[in-house]
Amino acid sequence: MKEFFKGKVICITGSGQGIGKTMAFTFGEMGARVCINGRSEHKIKKVEEELRSKGIECIAIAADVSVPSESEKLIKGCVDRFGSLDVLINNAGIASRGKIDETTPEAWEQTMHINFNGVVNCSYYALPHILKSKGSIVIISSMAAKVGLPGHSAYSASKMALTAYARAMQNEYSKKDLHCGLIFVGFTENENQKEILGPDGAYKTIPKRGGLKLSSRESVANSVARLIYNRTNQKTLTLMGKAQHILLKLAPGFVYFLLRKNHRDYDSTYN
Repeated sequence: MKEFFKGKVICITGSGQGIGKTMAFTFGEMGARVCINGRSEHKIKKVEEELRSKGIECIAIAADVSVPSESEKLIKGCVDRFGSLDVLINNAGIASRGKIDETTPEAWEQTMHINFNGVVNCSYYALPHILKSKGSIVIISSMAAKVGLPGHSAYSASKMALTAYARAMQNEYSKKDLHCGLIFVGFTENENQKEILGPDGAYKTIPKRGGLKLSSRESVANSVARLIYNRTNQKTLTLMGKAQHILLKLAPGFVYFLLRKNHRDYDSTYN
């Protein structure tokens, strides 16, 4: 698999920290040329220095992918630097929380704008290059996309929308050698500076997760690599996630009962 990624050009949105940053190192250490992205130029420039210190060929482009012109700038900058684009990993997104009756329309719009429109924007500008290279567009989703997670309705809706988008892309381009992979990520280790959008539309920093069986960022990055290498359409991570996937088919009422029962536990993860 390592040989497969050698020389490939991979653009990863939202790669200034967390899973995105880990993926940049994972693919870079396999010999890929990496374009990292984030809204904070200071943060991604720091990551760029770290990557280059490991001998990884990379470029950092600050851009807010929820804005079409910024997404265009990102993809153009990547292609101008490396001459092509083999893989786009749509990783940028924001977690959000809040009950339906307390989440403002502005917070809903912001969540959908970042989590859904950001993927649509980048994929639109990347498509001509990915079709040319017969490469991959990967969408990083969440187990929240499979259920209406109580206390996280906007987040769940934004991730569910991505499933329909990915399915449409897989069907439209099935005969054009374009791979679209959708990966459902479960609870994963986060960094101390991770932000979450509150029901009022204001950001707050959440502490590092604990008390849960968490996936490592490295295991998620390696799963994404295998998804691309095998050109898999869909992958669900973690034992808990796979169990939930099966139970949703066999006993959906039981899954929703557990979600309602453990509503406070889900909320406490983000408080």
